[in-house]
Amino acid sequence: MSEYYFYKWQQVLAELEMHVKLDLEFQDQKIHDQTSCEAAYRLCSISAKYMALYNDSLDCLQQNLQVQKTEYMQVIVNAITARILELKHQLRKLEGYYHQYFANGLVQHILTFDNTYPRDLPGKIVRSVRMQAIIDDVMQRTREKIELFSCKVAEEETNSLIKKIDLSCWDSDEEDDELVKDESDIDVKISEESLKRMEMIKLIQAHERSRQVIRWKTKRQLKRETWEKELKGTLKPQAGVETRERAAKMIKTIFRRYFEIKRRHIYQDRVDEILGINLSFKPFSVEKQKYEKLKEQINNKQIEYNKECKSHYDESEGKCSKKIKDKIQEDYRDFIRDWLRKWFEEVKFFYDIPKEEKGGTSLIITENVPTPSEWQEQYEAYLEEKKSNKNKSELQKKWEKMESKKEELRLKKEELKKLKQEQELIKKMMNNPTMHPGFNYPASKKTENIVNAIVNYRRDWKDLDTQKTVNVKEGFVREINENNAYMNTKMEIIKMADDDMREELRILKKALQIDYNKNNEKMPEEMNIKERVPKRKRRLKSTISQSIQNKMEDLAFAGFIKETTRMKLEDFYGDFNLVGEDLRCALRPTQPLGGDVRFLWWERCIEAVRGARRILLVGPPSGGKSTLVHVMASINGAILFELDPWNIPKEQLTSTYLNKIVQSVITCSRAIQPSVIHIKCLHILFCKKVPPEGNKNTLDICVKYFVTNLLKKIRKNDLITVIGSCQEPWLTKSAKLLKKFPEVILLPNTTYSTVSLILRNWIINNRIVPRNLTLQCIAHLLQGYPFGYLKQSLDSFLTPDTIIRIAARGLNAEDVIQHVTRDGTLDCVDYNKYLQWYYENTTWGKREAKRLTDDKEFKQLAEKFAEKEKSKRNRRDKATDTSKH
Repeated sequence: MSEYYFYKWQQVLAELEMHVKLDLEFQDQKIHDQTSCEAAYRLCSISAKYMALYNDSLDCLQQNLQVQKTEYMQVIVNAITARILELKHQLRKLEGYYHQYFANGLVQHILTFDNTYPRDLPGKIVRSVRMQAIIDDVMQRTREKIELFSCKVAEEETNSLIKKIDLSCWDSDEEDDELVKDESDIDVKISEESLKRMEMIKLIQAHERSRQVIRWKTKRQLKRETWEKELKGTLKPQAGVETRERAAKMIKTIFRRYFEIKRRHIYQDRVDEILGINLSFKPFSVEKQKYEKLKEQINNKQIEYNKECKSHYDESEGKCSKKIKDKIQEDYRDFIRDWLRKWFEEVKFFYDIPKEEKGGTSLIITENVPTPSEWQEQYEAYLEEKKSNKNKSELQKKWEKMESKKEELRLKKEELKKLKQEQELIKKMMNNPTMHPGFNYPASKKTENIVNAIVNYRRDWKDLDTQKTVNVKEGFVREINENNAYMNTKMEIIKMADDDMREELRILKKALQIDYNKNNEKMPEEMNIKERVPKRKRRLKSTISQSIQNKMEDLAFAGFIKETTRMKLEDFYGDFNLVGEDLRCALRPTQPLGGDVRFLWWERCIEAVRGARRILLVGPPSGGKSTLVHVMASINGAILFELDPWNIPKEQLTSTYLNKIVQSVITCSRAIQPSVIHIKCLHILFCKKVPPEGNKNTLDICVKYFVTNLLKKIRKNDLITVIGSCQEPWLTKSAKLLKKFPEVILLPNTTYSTVSLILRNWIINNRIVPRNLTLQCIAHLLQGYPFGYLKQSLDSFLTPDTIIRIAARGLNAEDVIQHVTRDGTLDCVDYNKYLQWYYENTTWGKREAKRLTDDKEFKQLAEKFAEKEKSKRNRRDKATDTSKH
């Protein structure tokens, strides 16, 4: 951690403590708001600050080079994330809408969306090095296999063409010049690489020609202007020698000063890079390369320091075990013997040493076992219960258990009934303006975790951070390693003493039994107390079998495993809805923009490593569904499986082939978790009417295997996310589709701001496009076209011919608009159809529509009530006036 990030982390902790204090105050005082807008505004402001703190703390964690501090920082980041997700859930419950808007909350804390927008995930599941190497090897072999196959196909095609021409030569009586023409036609088939190379060469040539044309054009224009002025007599005479010398000196001083400032900035950037401070990310390739290089350097340093820390820890652990092994082992034995003696003196019995998996003898040393007096009370209660059950048969015991369970269920039902009645009463009160109870600030279960995480950090690092030494900022502190090694050595010694003391306890119990038998007394028996079995922590496999590797290779060769394009959340374009909260308070329907969908997708990306999920992405073609899928796969480091029924030949659409594909997809996705399965074209699989190019039987088979069988075979604890994409949901059997995919995310419409952002990026990335191009009218007219389609059409617009034309004649907005609209591949999207389907069929859509109508009805009731109250007051005033007169 550099000096900058060291102090930034201290500042983040101080701000987090202050904000958590405010959050707890609101919870303890049970802050009460009259309207839902006020309550939502308060929750949004708290959530916005937590998001800003999350970004800062995650930035510090990623730049951290103090390896022993990483664990503490990760706990704090995870606790903040849990609180953000809890606040989003509370906002959904309060407002009744799936998306939340935070613009007004940002204003309160003087923040922007750049401060609060989540840039990365808090914690990721990392595969073992061996497993990742196997996956990379499989993908590399597949690439080589595909290249060989494509080369063979190209050779076979060329050979077949040559054979045809050779055969035709024997039979034809045509002239030699015609044969030469036929031979020239052979070379029409060119490989994709050479075509791409030729296209790039043409583009470079076009850019160079355009540069020369622009240069020649500007020179000619300047010469013409000077010539016209000279003929008219308006050309200014040249300045005197003294004036020119003075101007030259002034230019020299300004340039020297400018380059001095520039050199200072470059030097400061280099210093920051050495210290480990992030470069400001810009959309240019040079800055991107520097950023990636800096990130790689930080990762390499972290790995290096981790290795050093581990080796030092192992060394100090070996030294500790040599020093204290024999001495402490005997001390522990004496302690446990004293503990056994105490039990014998008080209750004439020996308590069992706890099992190893529960803590063993360490629980005795830390005094986390019951005392003899506590055990005596428990044992007496156990004997009474046993005595009461002595004369009962097994059936009676079974019947009593069933009765007790029934009683528990009855009590639970009564509690649920009471809660239901309370909720119904609250609903009635909510609908009545005179009895509206208002909204309390909801209590939190996650705030305490943040407090505990900060307390633990302060306890172990407060004194070290005040020293501000190099080891506290970077590397590792030797003292911490020595203390941890000493503690772990003690624990190992306790385990070694554990076995010896269990043997001694067994002998003591045997002798105690003999003593009881001599005195004709019954020895106290062990109490059989059933304990809950703790859940096993999920462990990912460290290797893959050869059979699964072969299956993966076959799937990748067939196109069912895709190489994920490295993408970030920012690659899904779109701004945030700045007026969403105000529109909701004004009881007007609101739609989220690209930024709001990105924030929601960040939640889904976090859940991708917690268990199986099913998500349905609904939106227009080229609307960003594949982008979001690739974002999830690349952020989580997941392997992407793609099932597209249209990519399978009709001859292979059989139950045996599809069953084989689905089986291998499930086995491979389980073996290499986390993984993402993308099912495309669900609007065709679940369509009401079979399209003319399709067949009902083939569609039914695809639904059976690609959807039903696939989802059945995925377990709840599998780290597999199944994402379905749908383009025209109103043509589908919505009930069946939503039963398979209950969680629906509707992609936003392309608005003016999104189109203008795409156009700005297009201009930045292509220098040939003039900067004075009127973007406003283009963005206004191209609203509604999907952003994927816009990007493709804008890229296809810049051909070599158009580049030369732009250089010679310039570029008008009409040319761009005509190219996009006359392309013919896609028309402007009617987004109202998507909204209508969403509000009529999906769970959240129905809730949102109902909430909006309820709020409008409540507003009308409140207005009527206010009018009645006003009329009553007027009558009273008139009555008082008449009585006075």
